[in-house]
Amino acid sequence: MTEPSEVVQLEELRQQPPLRRFAGYFRLGGPGFMDAALTLGAGTLTAAMLSGATFGYKTVWLLWVSMGLGMFMMAAMARFTTRGLGVIALQDRYHGWVIGSLMTALIGTAGVAIVFNWGQVSLGTYLMELLADRLGYAFPQRWNWILYVALTSWLTLSYGRKGRRGIRFIETFMKVSIGFMLLAFGACLMVTGIDWSAALHGSVVPWLPPGGEGLDLFVASSAAAIGVMDWFLFNYAGLARGWGKAHEPLARFDMSIGLFLPFILINFIVIAVFAETLLPLGIASDAAPNELAERLEPLLGTSWAPVLFYLGFLAVPISTTVGMSIAGAMAIHAAFGWERDTSSWRWRISALLPQIGFLAAWYERPVWLVIAIGAFLSLTVNIVAWSMYLLLNDKRALGDDRCRSRFWNFGLLLQITLLNSIAIIYVFNRLGWWFE
Repeated sequence: MTEPSEVVQLEELRQQPPLRRFAGYFRLGGPGFMDAALTLGAGTLTAAMLSGATFGYKTVWLLWVSMGLGMFMMAAMARFTTRGLGVIALQDRYHGWVIGSLMTALIGTAGVAIVFNWGQVSLGTYLMELLADRLGYAFPQRWNWILYVALTSWLTLSYGRKGRRGIRFIETFMKVSIGFMLLAFGACLMVTGIDWSAALHGSVVPWLPPGGEGLDLFVASSAAAIGVMDWFLFNYAGLARGWGKAHEPLARFDMSIGLFLPFILINFIVIAVFAETLLPLGIASDAAPNELAERLEPLLGTSWAPVLFYLGFLAVPISTTVGMSIAGAMAIHAAFGWERDTSSWRWRISALLPQIGFLAAWYERPVWLVIAIGAFLSLTVNIVAWSMYLLLNDKRALGDDRCRSRFWNFGLLLQITLLNSIAIIYVFNRLGWWFE
């Protein structure tokens, strides 16, 4: 449960000036930052990288549209969390075990964690091989996956170790990872510069690339923004922190500053860097990270530039693997009604299931593996999204705390429409029914 001092701190922060209140909320926040680190994974990074290298700034508008609509569902998760309600129990009770424990927990969260971690391992080990090569060493994927799995497993099992200290440790790790991404990618942007006119145009003028490849990028960009696992993790990570009604302002801050802002900033920076460097050269391939590092060397130098660049990229899949593994373990325990004891073998086995993704270290095209997985997973969120919408408006589930805002409901319906559109477009594109 929440320490009484934290509730007191929140009450005191409400009386503080804006900057001091911001600093206090940033220190106390956590689940939103965990969601950001989870969302800023290999699929998101790859989609932004290829979008910038292929289309320049033209797809920037997708960032704020997809994540902006996603905030409506995150606000719903904040409502459930600050009322002490786990969504799986609510779904099981009002919509049935198939929708709750099966579709949301086991398939939409735990299953997605296991499948999507293949993309994280594939990209992470690929980047480790490139970094080692630039430092003059041979450390191929078929061997470096051992280091990747060992590091991410240790971090994953640290969650909950020694109680609240373990939770805080991982939340801090996620904040540091996001900060390092901003530092590494931001340093590149400071050198490459940015075409503000093109960036502004791409932010406000909707544009979709023609053809199947362009649609794949659209699907991956939209699907990678936010989904079932993000909803679930925010809810159950907040419950693990013991959030209650007093934490509602903190929850709103956490999902806005901890999730929305890092997602927009990091994706925009990646798009801009690749648009300014590789787009003029016509380079948009699996080797894009290596090509970009070479392109930046004359500007940043050959000593520290590749190290900073690749470490910034590595923070993306590593933090996502950790976040997904924790979410998957929470989901398995919620589905079967098990007590969440992070010191038990049941928790450890559940948390390490996604590490089967080490097999992806032998896949030769990591970028398109990530895109394919991200697009496929867009098919899993639709039924769950409708369930969440109905629960939020169900008086039996939330009583007087149910949604009474037409604006909020309209935003939720827009997001559900986007999710359904993504799924339909992906299916039609795979069947060859989409016009060129």
